[in-house]
This record gives sequence, C-alpha cells and structure tokens, in this order.
Amino acid sequence: MLNQRLFALVLLLLALVTAPPVRAETPVLRHYTISGWAMEDGLPHPLVHAIAQDRDGFIWAGTWEGAVRFNGRDFTVYDRQNTPAELSGVYSILPEKDGGILFGTTSAGVYRYFQGRWEPLGQGEARKLRVRALLRDRIDGAIWIVTGQKLLRLDRNGVLHNTGDEVGLHSVKVVTIAQDAQGALLVAGERGVQRLLGNKLTPWGSDWLPSDSIMDLIQDGRGGWLAAGDGGVAWKQASGQVQHFVNHQRVDRVVLDRNGVLWMAMASGALMRQDSMGEKEAQRVNIPGTLSPALFVDREGLVWLGGTDGLFRVAEGAGSGITHSDGLSSDYIRSVLQDRAGTVWIGQANGLSRWRNGKIENLTLTQAKQGRQASVLALTQAHDGVWVGTYDQGVFKVDQAGRVLSELRLPGLRQPLIRALLEDPDGSLWVGGNHGLVRIKRDGKRLPYLDASAQASDMVQALYRGADGMLWVGTANGMVSIAPDGVMKRWRPDIEIPANYVFDFLEDSNGDLWIASERGLLRKRGTTFNTYDHHVGMPRDKVFRILDDGAGNLWLSSNMGVFRIARSEFDRVDTQRSTTLAVHVVDKSDGMPGSQCNGASMPAGWRMHDGTLLFPTSAGVALIDPQSAERDGESVPKVALESIAVDGVPRSIGKQLQLRAGESRLQIHFAGLSFRAPDKLRYRYRLHGYDRAWVESDSGNEAVYTGLPPGNYRLQVQSMALPLDWSKQDLIGETELAIVMQPALWQRTWVRAAAAAVMLLIVVLALWWRSASFRRAQRRLGRIIAERTEELSEKNRQLEVAGFRLQFQASHDDLTGLPNRRAGDKFLNERVAQAQEERAPLSVALLDIDHFKRVNDHYGHPAGDAVLQHFAQHLSEFAAEWGVFVARFGGEEFLICMDAFGVQDATHKIRLLLAKVAENSVVLADGTAIGVTFSAGVTELQPEHNAYTLFTRADDLLLKAKQAGRNQVMSD
Repeated sequence: MLNQRLFALVLLLLALVTAPPVRAETPVLRHYTISGWAMEDGLPHPLVHAIAQDRDGFIWAGTWEGAVRFNGRDFTVYDRQNTPAELSGVYSILPEKDGGILFGTTSAGVYRYFQGRWEPLGQGEARKLRVRALLRDRIDGAIWIVTGQKLLRLDRNGVLHNTGDEVGLHSVKVVTIAQDAQGALLVAGERGVQRLLGNKLTPWGSDWLPSDSIMDLIQDGRGGWLAAGDGGVAWKQASGQVQHFVNHQRVDRVVLDRNGVLWMAMASGALMRQDSMGEKEAQRVNIPGTLSPALFVDREGLVWLGGTDGLFRVAEGAGSGITHSDGLSSDYIRSVLQDRAGTVWIGQANGLSRWRNGKIENLTLTQAKQGRQASVLALTQAHDGVWVGTYDQGVFKVDQAGRVLSELRLPGLRQPLIRALLEDPDGSLWVGGNHGLVRIKRDGKRLPYLDASAQASDMVQALYRGADGMLWVGTANGMVSIAPDGVMKRWRPDIEIPANYVFDFLEDSNGDLWIASERGLLRKRGTTFNTYDHHVGMPRDKVFRILDDGAGNLWLSSNMGVFRIARSEFDRVDTQRSTTLAVHVVDKSDGMPGSQCNGASMPAGWRMHDGTLLFPTSAGVALIDPQSAERDGESVPKVALESIAVDGVPRSIGKQLQLRAGESRLQIHFAGLSFRAPDKLRYRYRLHGYDRAWVESDSGNEAVYTGLPPGNYRLQVQSMALPLDWSKQDLIGETELAIVMQPALWQRTWVRAAAAAVMLLIVVLALWWRSASFRRAQRRLGRIIAERTEELSEKNRQLEVAGFRLQFQASHDDLTGLPNRRAGDKFLNERVAQAQEERAPLSVALLDIDHFKRVNDHYGHPAGDAVLQHFAQHLSEFAAEWGVFVARFGGEEFLICMDAFGVQDATHKIRLLLAKVAENSVVLADGTAIGVTFSAGVTELQPEHNAYTLFTRADDLLLKAKQAGRNQVMSD
C-alpha cells in the first residue's frame, strides 16, 4: 500500500442490530476503518477544502496549495509551479460529464481542466473572484458561481452577470446552490432557500427546512432533498415524509451513503453519523484535527472528508477489532474461544479476558508478578467452565463468573509453556506444550505420551479429536496420532508428512484431514497428502488456524492476514482445472487491528455462534464478517490511464495516440480506481499487434515499449481485486488505447518504389555510357586490377582473421561463444557508470543452471558441454530479442545486463526465459533428453551501488532462489 498513515481507527460503534435470539448476548457490531493522508504522503497542504470524483474515477481534493488527484496510492499535485493556473487556494471542485473539471479558487476565479489543459474562464472581474461554490446549469450550460456575498452567472460567452442583485438578493449571504428537476435554481443561505426560475424569486421549503440559515442543500438520489443548517438536518423524502436529525446543532455539510447512513460535518469541526433507519441519536466519529466542510461519498460508497490534518477515507470493512483501547489488558492476543453460553474468552500476553453482553472484563488468575498477569496461550471448553493454559504458571479452570475453580501444576521447578488443551467427554484433560503431552484423568492420574525433555521436537502446539475418536497432535516435528485404544503413531517430517511444524487440524465429513503447517495447507486424503503453498497461489506458506465458515469456504490465519479460499478451489487445483488458488485476503486494510495473526497456541481462531470469525493478532482480537468479505471481493475496479510519455515528454490522454517516426520510448501509467483496498489490485496489459500474450505486472502500474515498428496497435489494460482469477470477466475492470505508429519517410511504399526506379535508371545510363571502344581495354585493366586487388585483399583478410581470432579468444568463451568474464566485467563497469551518469534504469540478472554437476556426473562432460551450448543459444536469442548483454561468468553461471529495464520488467523477462528454457530439453546423440532449468537473482541499480555491490546483490538473490528450491527467479 502507498506510504499512507493508516490511523488504525477501527470504530466499534454501538450495536445497531442484535444477534439471533438464541445467542443474544453477543452483538453484531457495525464498524468502520478510517485511513488518513497528510503532507508526508503527498498532500501539498494539510487543510483540505473540497473533495470530488471525476468521470474516470479519480478522487480530487482542493487545498491552499493547489489541487491534487488521488488514485488510491499516489497523489498528483497541480499548483502554480507546474500549471499555468493560479491554484493557490481551491475551495470548490465540480466534475463535468465530458471529463472536464471546474475548480473554484480563492482569488483567481474559475479554471477548467480538460485533457491535460488548464483554461481560465471569463475575463476581467471573473478572474478575480473568490469562489465558494459552483454549479453548471444543465439547461443553458452557464456556470453559477457563489462568492459568499454574491450570486453570479457566467454565460457560455464568458460574460459575467450579477444575477443576485438583478433578482433582489442584495447583501444576502449565499452559501450553496442546487438545481431542481424543472431547472430552477435553489439558492441557500442565511435567509433559507429561494427558488429562482427565470427572473422570479420565490421562497422554497419553508415548511420543512431545519432553520432559516441553510449551509447545505443536496438531493438524496431518490427524489427527495436533504438540508443542513443552524437547526440540524432535515430530510424531505419523495413521499413527503420529513425526518429531522441533530436538532438545534449547526451542520455545515451533509451526505447520505448507500446504506442510508447520514454523515454530517458539524460547525464545531466534528464528524457525526446517524443511521436514518434505526438510530435515535447521532454518533461522533473521531477524526484527527478539525473537520472542514469537505464531505463526499464516492461511487463505491466510501465516505471522504477533509480537515486540518489532511484527507480521510471512512469505509465499512469486513474486519474490525477489539484492542487495549476497548478494555483488553493487552493487544498481544494468543487464543480465543466462545463457550456454549456465548461468552468469548480471550487469552493474551497479560492475562485472561471475558467478552460478553458487549463488555470486556479482565480476570485475575493469580497474584500478578511484576505488574503482569499470567500470559495465557491455551483455552478449551470444560464441562463446568473453561480450562486456561499459561506461559509459566500451569493450568487453571475458571467458571462462567471468572472464578478460579482449580489449578493444575505439572512436575518440575518451573512450569512449562502450555500451548494446547483438550478435554475428553470422560473429563480427562490433555495438556500439550513445551514439555510434550500428558493426559490427566479425573482422579488426578497422569499418563505421559510425549516427553520433550527427551526429544525437544516433541513440543506440542495443537490437539484435535476426529470423528472416529482419533486424537491428532501437532508438534514441532511433524504430527502424532493416538487411536482410541491408545496406539500411537508418529508422522515424521518429509517421510510420512511433508511438513515440520503442525499448527492446526480440521476434519471433513468425508474423512479428509486439513492440516495447517509452515509449508502450507495440507490435505490428508487416505494415506496421501496434497500441499497447497505459494506454488499454487498461497500468499504465505505458513498458516496457523483453519476455520470453516459453513458457506463453502476455508479461512486460514497467517502472518499476512487471513486467507479465504473456497473449497471448490482446492478441487480445481487437484484436478488440474486450475494452476492457482483464488485467495481473498482480509488484513489491516479491511479493518483488522493488525495483519499479523498469532499461532502455535490453541485455539488460534474461532467461529462464533452468529458466524463471526475471531482471530488473535499482535494488535488485538480480529473480528471478520464472512458475508461482508464476500461482498467486498465482488467489486470491479475502474481502470484509467494516468499519464503518457513519449521519449520522456508528456502527452495528453485521448482515445488515440499518434506516434511519429523516430519516436522510440513509450511509457504509459495506469491505475485501478478502487479505493476500498487499492493495495489488493493486480494488473495485466497487452499491446495487441505486438505482445503475443498478456503481460502480468502484479501490482505494477506501468507499461513500457521501445522501438515499435510502424502499424496500428491497441493497448488493453485490465485490473482485478484479489483473489486473482482472470477467467472471471465480470470482476475485471479494463480500459483501452488505440496507438498508431507512423512510418518514416523511407519506410513508405511509394518512397521505396521511387528509389528503386531511380537506381534502375542510373544503372541503365551507366551501361549506355560505356562505349564498345573502351570495353576491351577496360576488361584487360580490370583483370590486372582484380589480380592485384585479390592479392592485397587476401593478405588483409589473413591479417584481419588473425587479429579477430586473438581479440575474440581474449574476450569470448570457447565453448559457448558468449563473452567471457573479462568482457562481462568490463561491460558491467561501463554500463553502471553510464547509467548512474544518465540516471537511467539498469537491471542485472545472475543465472545458474540447476543441478549442472549432476549432469556432468551422470551423463559425462560432453553432455554437460551440450547443456551449456544449448543454454547459451537460448541466451543469445534472448539477447537479440531484448537488446541486452549476456556473458558466461564461469562454470554454469551467466550474467545478463539489461539496460533501460526496471527490476519488475527485467524479472518478468527472465521468467519468460525460464519458461522457454524449461520447455526445450537437450537431446544427446543417443536420444537421451535432459531437462534444463535455472535459478536467477535479479536486481536494479540503486544510487548507492557500484558494479561490485550490484553484482553482489544479484548473487545474494540467486542464492535465495536456490535455497527456495531452484527453478525460480528472485528479485528485489
């Protein structure tokens, strides 16, 4: 995500809707996340006066230091320094249907921005106005301007009219304007609202307006009107029904979101919200600083507001949180559980908490040590309460009232760390932790099963009872199964199970066992395991907890948030109908208090009776509404082109781009305009007529092309929010641009035909000019000259061949024909110096053929030579295709120096090369086929780099690629 201040203000507003009657003690909370951006994030000034959204979907904000355009990640500033407009203060922004935007300034009147051009509107006095509000008359196209004391009209010819004085609004303060369905102008201010039709002015809305002084007047989108003023807010619906809100309080601005919630900017600088359908009282939303009247709802239903501390976005997300600010004694949560009565128990670094009836209560297990309660890692339901496992103070049983009923201590001077607890129906308690595993029967008898003092890897971190009575035990050394008859079996890492650390289990009705591990999610079906990790699209291999939401989805907690994956996705991958899983990630940007979930404790997540999912994180308890997450994943981002540059010169954005002959480098920036979670957008693009396939750019938003041949092209850019599945066309946003590359004069057909005709004429004239009388002498002289020339040429060729051979042998590898390390070092040093001087991009890739020693050992050195020659041929073709430098650096290691390539583009090209090499095996003389893959590290030149440090960084990344399993590309 961009360098943004995410204030982590997840508002747990008062409960609006209670849960189902059977579990009424746990309320469903409406929650919002508030994100903020200030000057350090790109705003030119902290005070935001106006907010709007243009036709393409960009968010615009007006400040004292100009206007800014926001794409969800970056700000583009327009001010006096980079535009011809006097944008020293922007108080009003009005997007128009044709894509243009009107900006009202504090001292320079109105400017119109359209397709990259700025134009001042009107002449003389019109360019000195202090503009507070703007409206384009949809009847005659004139612009209505409010200056505070005057109502003005700028007609289509640029003539300014003082309409307010003409109709009798002398010295009346006008605040805002609107236009009704009949085209009449509604003028709001200190004397209520007046309706202006033609030159006739009549009172309007006096029977329902909240007060005589009106600060804002908007349509509700349903045929009704909302008015805000000194007396609060009044809403007159199309049916004629009138509702009043925040009576007797001054409201400067009001908006209505798509959920029917009113958002109100108060004169005091506070933000209030009120659900028009259910809440009796408005609730204050805490925003840093003092709120300005800049209040706006975008097309996604997100609420934007401005104030003295910058630009803010309020979004209702799938996640929320319970933190220290809500009453927890610590934000570091290790385990959560909801008991049969509906009470939620929370194990944390500083004790045990209980959440019921919407209240948090911190409980006391033992006398606090050094000001801290016992750290709680494990919880499980007991027949008469809850068992609680601690870090170093043993096991406790507490009842519903939070009273300690009993205490269990294990042998030893120091109590072990308890990570997992499970009570059997007979009352026996399984206790797992750093000590191993012990079963404590109701009569107090203790039966040891695993002893970590004898084998340290027998540390237990998960317990799960299957439907058949099998007890599954997750350890730091695979897993253990204990049958009902007591027979125990070890599942050793990389022998019986493809994992070391096992954190959780979940059994399906068909007997499949899902296993959370550090190597991904495992599915045990019978005696076989299927692994789902980063190779099939998992954002993170290590997962801690597995929950089923009852709607066909699995939820997996990790250090990068919580992953939602439909069960059908695993079947698609297993049957090879898909190569990747569609993974929806819920994290801090969706309202969770933190993205880092905790694991290796039990339970590290819980599904509540009302369907809400709970996960312990390092920043509090995360609550996720699965239905909201489902809705959030169905949004379609709108895609817009942000900028176009040709050879570094900006071009205006239109439907078609014309490139002249000789213009080489084309750069196009694009953006997916979904502001709910812009960091979850992914992109791909394709230049039809040039690219053979889609170019996957991940989160990169730039397309670069160099040296396009003449022709007609069509650039298609697509964006999609995670989970990524490009086959779902209904969830993909896209835009297109036609590009025409004009041919040079010499490339035109008629020029080539004319040149051929001229050459032919010259030849004919030359032949005609030669007379027969000179032909014999000419032939004789020609023979003599030819003989002498041949002798000299032969000597010269011999000298050139000898010199070339010496030079070639000194700078090239005999086996592959590629430049050797001496030539590679020289080229790299020269290109690094040149790139740093020109501040041009330069990427370096270091490649190493995988398992090359095995080829030599198994097939012999002639086979190894054949592999090197085969690989060198691919590199030579790659160098010719992309205009890059390739050298053999010794053995099976090769260097690629990619001038003018950024690291993302370079990495993509190297991955294409990897795929091509892997598809073409080396076939020996006896018909044996040897598959060839390589590992690669790719990095980009940084200002602090020299040739040595650049090469060293690429070598480090190559080592990571090898350590990660080879046959892959690692980059910065």
